Amino acid sequence: IYSIWKSDLLGGGANLTGKSYSVRVVTMTAPVIFNRRFSKSELNAMIELLENQTECGYLDRDRATSFLNLQDTMSFVSSVKDEIIGGTIIYRDRTRQGMILASVAVRNEFRETSAYSVIKSSLPFFKTVAIRDVEALIPENHSEERLGFPGSLELDYWTKDILGRIGFEHKDTLYAYTIEIPDSVQMGRVENQWDANPVLEKAKSLIWDSCKTAGLTNSYLWTAFDFATNQDTLRTMTFDDSMKLISSIYIVGTSSIIGLIIADDDFIESGLVSRQIAQLVRETRTRKLILPLIGKGQTDLIKEIVDELGGFHKRRSMTLMCKNM
Repeated sequence: IYSIWKSDLLGGGANLTGKSYSVRVVTMTAPVIFNRRFSKSELNAMIELLENQTECGYLDRDRATSFLNLQDTMSFVSSVKDEIIGGTIIYRDRTRQGMILASVAVRNEFRETSAYSVIKSSLPFFKTVAIRDVEALIPENHSEERLGFPGSLELDYWTKDILGRIGFEHKDTLYAYTIEIPDSVQMGRVENQWDANPVLEKAKSLIWDSCKTAGLTNSYLWTAFDFATNQDTLRTMTFDDSMKLISSIYIVGTSSIIGLIIADDDFIESGLVSRQIAQLVRETRTRKLILPLIGKGQTDLIKEIVDELGGFHKRRSMTLMCKNM
């Protein structure tokens, strides 16, 4: 595989404006693949790939389009004889200086012969001051139900072996929760203490201070934070000029989705986090809560939230894989 990554990655403030071109030179019986970066004006084709060539498709078209239009999102497409066979979506986490492989879509008949090239050609080939690693999130097995893109940024299970061949290794185990709330449950109210507007810099400081304890030292957390900020779904809670709680919430269909929860340890121990989150969900009047990104250190907090909501929950595991550059 011969590839060229043209970008300004060598600089500390890189803004991945380059393109990736790759040609796979093979025998006459194998396809020759051409890889390039999608422009923002071509994103409808990427949406169609997500819908038709991934197990869960997209959550909703507007939200998927918004993610693809983020400044640090890059989409790559692979073609054989001018026919699109697959593509990838990469998000660059500027805060942690990492990248995530946010989606991989490859037509079924090309997965065995070409998926390796489709994925590898969209990744940087060397470490720079701007990118230190690339992460990928994989469900524990292929049969489990997941949110569509970008509600969950898990890849399809079939990509796991290919990622291993490319050099990705197991880094951590994360969880996704679904909480069903019975109609009969009556939840008590607590005072609304969320900030009128999110306090972003203090929120970032709390994430840095608390992510290790939460078990979320990865770029998926920062991607969730960036996207929530972009979508105006981010919530912060400050007491005495100190950031205590960060979350985000939005509604899709009949479900509430909380994209992230990060809280000060003392605030968690006080019981206020679970009560505030439960109140946030109660105000949506939905009867299902989905939390797609939970770390090992947050499992007790989730149990408290389940108790506050009076429902029952299902947990599934995800494998976080990482390739150091």
